[in-house]
Amino acid sequence: KHKRAQGVYQNWQSLADRFTRVYTSHPRGPLAPGALLWMGRIHADAWRRFKRDTDFFQAVDIFKRLTNHFPTSRLADDAQLMLAGLYEEAGEPKRAYLEYLKLTVNYPRGDMVSKAKSRLDVLEGKLARHQRSSAKAKKKAVAQKPPKHAAGDALAAVKGLKHWSTSTYTRVVISLEEPVPYKSALLKRDPDHKKPRRLYLDLKGARLPSGFDDTVPIGDGLLQSARAGQYSPDTVRLVLDIKRLASYKVFTLDNPFRVVIDCFGQKPKVRAAAKKSRRARKVPRGRASEQPPQVGLAAALGLGIKRVVIDPGHGGKDSGAVYRGLKEKHLTLDISRRVAAKLRKMLGCEVLLTRNRDVYLALEERTAFANTKDADIFVSIHVNAAPSHRLKGVETYFLNLASDKESMRVAARENATTTRSISDLQVILNDLMLNSKINESNRLARKVHKKTLYRAGQGHRVRDLKVKQAPFYVLIGAQMPSVLVEVGFLTNPGEHRLLAKRSYRDALAQGIAEGIVSYAKELKQAGGRRARLPRSGG
Repeated sequence: KHKRAQGVYQNWQSLADRFTRVYTSHPRGPLAPGALLWMGRIHADAWRRFKRDTDFFQAVDIFKRLTNHFPTSRLADDAQLMLAGLYEEAGEPKRAYLEYLKLTVNYPRGDMVSKAKSRLDVLEGKLARHQRSSAKAKKKAVAQKPPKHAAGDALAAVKGLKHWSTSTYTRVVISLEEPVPYKSALLKRDPDHKKPRRLYLDLKGARLPSGFDDTVPIGDGLLQSARAGQYSPDTVRLVLDIKRLASYKVFTLDNPFRVVIDCFGQKPKVRAAAKKSRRARKVPRGRASEQPPQVGLAAALGLGIKRVVIDPGHGGKDSGAVYRGLKEKHLTLDISRRVAAKLRKMLGCEVLLTRNRDVYLALEERTAFANTKDADIFVSIHVNAAPSHRLKGVETYFLNLASDKESMRVAARENATTTRSISDLQVILNDLMLNSKINESNRLARKVHKKTLYRAGQGHRVRDLKVKQAPFYVLIGAQMPSVLVEVGFLTNPGEHRLLAKRSYRDALAQGIAEGIVSYAKELKQAGGRRARLPRSGG
């Protein structure tokens, strides 16, 4: 009888109406969150049973209402988890991934975090497989796009060709004076082995200016060289001659327009390398060893964090925010130097700065520096600015789709582009970020943010603007956990006075350094738990 009742749609609607009356009678009362949760659950279950779209959209709307109107309720993370699950069941894995990620950011101490992280791990694998299977179709679609430059239009000149490389990673960047459509393809080795494997990029509506240095030798283990040539009257072809290549990614950046090609090789096995290193360090019997080397915290904890790259935002011709005599580029360099000095003492690891003086670095060069140095952590330090002088606070970002309009604004400012370009970039990010570094960057961001807020707040009132997500150019392509810290608003009179003080900048640096150390300790604890798991099959 009970099962027959469940099969009648009207009964589900009647049950939902009961909780609706509870909610509408006191929409801000103590029973409202629970009523909303049950309303959402009922509509979600009705959608699963009867497959009516109206129930799906009602459930989504109700769960969002709960999280938006009652963010501090103990049921808010339950609603967020159910919302993500709905999208996953509806066959929208990318939207589901974003909603699960919001849960880990907005409710880091909630009891639903472990479930959300578990689903994130599963979805990352599924999305990565889907990305690989659809890569050919996407390339074909790009190739079929009509060229931007019609006959008679001026062709966009190639402005530069650069590369950064190691034996396992190479970034090649070709810049043009304005955006043009492009297509890329990987060519197999010819049967006679006279030509190497090649990766080429065709830039439609482009030209090589006279005297352009069209060949760049690389010889890094992955690529032999990069060659640019006028393939046809309106097309420039960039060819990468390959020695060995495991995978690659192509994406664009704006202002100026450039196409970035990241090439990846197979990294050596860590265990084999460590074993070989231990054999090399072994002291023969009967021979006294010399004075033991100094062991830093990273080595003592057995952590993989051996090298950290700190990125002082802006520099040179790019001053960043400027207000009442203070320049962002000077503040970020000072804070970064302090972070580096503290980390060397606290963590005992190598710390590098992308710049240690007032010089200009392109955003893609900063990430390439971290990748080529094989860094384990990348932290970019910035100072915020806004049209309203009342805005203030500390916020920390990791790379992802923008979570709100303010995050879009901040990303547009740091990328030196428009919010419209950021919206276009969101589409590109779907193909660039499906890897485990998103979750790791999320954890790093929370550790750094918490400690920075604590240190900055000692003796001062500092507003917590939370951990957020946005598409920052400087973080795209980073092969390690990476975050961007906005340490305050230069345009806010109160924070302007604080940032002008060495003591406050030192407190900010102390917080950022402590956050990195806290993340390192968490890695050790996680590694220890994995090591204690029983082995199967024995």
